[in-house]
Amino acid sequence: MRGISRRTLLGGALGASRLLGVNSRGTRVDMPEVEIKDPLTERQMFRLTDPDVLFHLPHFHHRFLSRKNDFIILGGELDGSRQIFEYDLNRGRLTQLTEGPGVNSYSAALDSRERVLYYVQSDALYEAASRGSRGREVYRAEAGWTLTGHYGLTTDSDYAVLIEMREGDHRDDPKEQYEKEPLCRLRVVEISGKTAPRTLVESRRWLAWPQFKPGGLDILYAHEGPWGEIEDRLRWISFDGKNAKALRPRSGEEEVGQEQWAEDGSRVFFVHFPDKTGRRATVRAVHPATGAEETISPCSAFGWMQVNPDASAFVGASRRLSGPNIYVLFTKLQREITLCEHSSSRKPYPLQGGGVDPYAAHPVPVLSHNSQWVYFTTDREGKPAVYRMKLEDLVSET
Repeated sequence: MRGISRRTLLGGALGASRLLGVNSRGTRVDMPEVEIKDPLTERQMFRLTDPDVLFHLPHFHHRFLSRKNDFIILGGELDGSRQIFEYDLNRGRLTQLTEGPGVNSYSAALDSRERVLYYVQSDALYEAASRGSRGREVYRAEAGWTLTGHYGLTTDSDYAVLIEMREGDHRDDPKEQYEKEPLCRLRVVEISGKTAPRTLVESRRWLAWPQFKPGGLDILYAHEGPWGEIEDRLRWISFDGKNAKALRPRSGEEEVGQEQWAEDGSRVFFVHFPDKTGRRATVRAVHPATGAEETISPCSAFGWMQVNPDASAFVGASRRLSGPNIYVLFTKLQREITLCEHSSSRKPYPLQGGGVDPYAAHPVPVLSHNSQWVYFTTDREGKPAVYRMKLEDLVSET
């Protein structure tokens, strides 16, 4: 069940583009979701985008799903170049929100009112006052630096924290990037521009995933790299640049994985592997104020995960090649249910103009605000496409 064909899809895309200009902001393409059954669990799921054309989710900690679950922001390649799109979940329609070269398709983020779109393009952070409007340049990297596309916003969108990398230090391959020891810095920018940007951290470490504490100004970020090699992955720093510390130093053969703030800002969740076998993985939490650590539950080798607002459920995707599945984990019961196979190849995909994207096929499951849907990416049917699955029979509404 492949749904619409490549000829039908691209024919529609070209028809719209003739009216609005090829690769133009505002281009609309009908792309109705396709209902399928997962071959492993036979649960119902829906494919939102056609697997003949690459689409993926933005960075997992960004806001890109509407609270009413009526639209979602995606990155994709209708004509080969990476752009940002809005997908109307009621109509099954894509609308292009950006145009031109240099768009970081993972960088899309909505403000809390879901009216303003933020994104990175050509080493600048932009703020679009309404979705689909031409963005205002908020900040541009200084000469000799490039924006990696990793940034976070405060709850009120007054400030952004961004990661910059020294020009020439970027590598497409994650292992090569880690071994390069790129010069990176973490910068805080006031969205209004009233105060000058400040550098809080500058280090020959690959820095990534900056996230403001929900409702606050403390910053969580990561030393990125192979989980079994990188030291002090989980990092914390206050807004004034003081009290920088490792939240959870790695010991021995441990692997420390993906991190996320709890909704109330009291804890930071992360995945822990006791050694390089990938067995006996657990979801854990560390309290930034005290350094105290707690084990939440065993998990099936989560390479990617997200927690719902009341921390009653996690969704996670296994990184095991022998069991490439997506699970929902119930913390009180310490029990998992297999939702589906993601069967992602996790292979890199070429970028227009040269280079490759090593992350497009990563499953990266995320939950809707009310915990009733899970969204994820996989290339199981062709190129990376975006899927969703109902959870209302499993997870209580939040």
